[in-house]
Amino acid sequence: MTTSPTPETSHFDAAARNWDQRPMSQQLAAVPPLLLAQLPLSPTDQVLDFGAGTGLLATQIAPKVAHVTALDMSAAMLQVLNDKGVANITTHHGDIFDGLPGRYHAIVSCMALHHVADVAALMRAFAAVLHPGGRIALVDLYQEDGSFHGDNEAKGVKHFGFAPEALQTMAESAGLRGIAFTDIVHMQHQNGRSYPLFLMTGHLG
Repeated sequence: MTTSPTPETSHFDAAARNWDQRPMSQQLAAVPPLLLAQLPLSPTDQVLDFGAGTGLLATQIAPKVAHVTALDMSAAMLQVLNDKGVANITTHHGDIFDGLPGRYHAIVSCMALHHVADVAALMRAFAAVLHPGGRIALVDLYQEDGSFHGDNEAKGVKHFGFAPEALQTMAESAGLRGIAFTDIVHMQHQNGRSYPLFLMTGHLG
C-alpha cells in the first residue's frame, strides 16, 4: 500500500477537517443526486468510490446499495468520512494501483481523475475490478487552462481537466463501452469564472 506523504496528500490531509465547509465542496453537493439519476443501482450492489475524500458521493450512495468501499490516498480525509458513522461504508487508504479488496458492480468518482497521472492505466484498473456489465459514473472538469486550482503542483493536479474524446478512447481501450458525457454542474469560482463539469458514464463489456 502506498502511504508515504506526497505534496498532494499533505494538502488534502491538512484541509480535511474543514473540507465539507469549503464553498467549492458546498457547490459539489449538487452532484450526487444528478449522478444517481443516471446510475442504475441495486440494493445488492457493491460500489467503489474512487478518490472518496470525506464522502460526498459515498454517503449518498450508501443507503441505496449493499456496501460502498471508499478509496482515497488521504488518511485524514477518510477519517472525516469514518467519523460520519455510515455502517455500510468501508474506507480503504491506499493507491488503486496497489490492488483492491474486491470486485464492484459500479465505480463512482467526483473530481479525482485529474489527480491521476496515468488515466489510461486508471481506466484499465477500473475495468479489472468491475463485474461483467459493471458501470462507471465519473465526474470531473472539462479541459481548462489550469486556473481552476491555481497552485496545481501543491494540490497534486496532473491534468487541467479533460477532452471527452481523449477520455472515451482510454475507456474504450480498457474494455468499457457505451461511454457517454453529459454536463452535470458549473462551478462558480472565486476568480469570477464558471467551470463546467462532466459526468462520464459507461459499462464493462
